[in-house]
Amino acid sequence: MKIWNLIFNFACVLLLVTVGCDNGSIVPRPVKPTEEGFPEVMVGVWEQKNEEFHKWGIKFESDGSISKIIHPMAGPVNIAEGGSHAEAPDGSYYTFVMGPCDANYIPSTNMLKVKILIDYFAIKIPVGILEGRSEDYFEGPVSQDGKTWKANWLGYGWVEGGNPPPIEKLKERLMPMVFTKTDLTQIPEKN
Repeated sequence: MKIWNLIFNFACVLLLVTVGCDNGSIVPRPVKPTEEGFPEVMVGVWEQKNEEFHKWGIKFESDGSISKIIHPMAGPVNIAEGGSHAEAPDGSYYTFVMGPCDANYIPSTNMLKVKILIDYFAIKIPVGILEGRSEDYFEGPVSQDGKTWKANWLGYGWVEGGNPPPIEKLKERLMPMVFTKTDLTQIPEKN
């Protein structure tokens, strides 16, 4: 029995020396990058679902590119296809033409900045057509454990024939969002 206690104690000491500790907790490790310099933990699908109206989903590739999104207005979009379009039997339709969608990671601060642009949208309903464009920006730190991305969201749009958005006022009211990694199948394909 004495030998088992000795082995157990040695294993505990070895574990503490290997992992490290700080006030009884495991020391956080820096976020590991991919070959392209993007955080490895961010590769995959991230979803924000605190508010159903503003539901977002973003799929990051290992090079930091964005391949798919779920946009509150456009729904699921495959970025490589350039946008999305759907029609209804009553003649109504929507069209979204995507602009640049970029991710920029700053390793020294674990900060991730994302830009999602819709260069043009048209939504036709029985009473008319709504046309315009929109810009969405997210910025915030990736957690050390790679489980959350706390970002502030700034989104605004222009509607044809309307007044321009009050961008400076909107910058004063950034909306905090928490993204979590989800199953890769969560961004559905459009039919």
